[in-house]
Amino acid sequence: MYRAPTGGAVGGSAGLAMTGADVGWWIALGVALLITGFLLLHVNRRRARRVAD
Repeated sequence: MYRAPTGGAVGGSAGLAMTGADVGWWIALGVALLITGFLLLHVNRRRARRVAD
């Protein structure tokens, strides 16, 4: 049986590629989640600063 090279790491981009998942979509989702988290954190800090004053 053929085993795909993963570079010693379980999972990783080679593992995603073997499942047929498009790695670009995973990267885009990660970036979108990071941006959303940053915006929520910024709004929450601004709200807390306004309440403290």
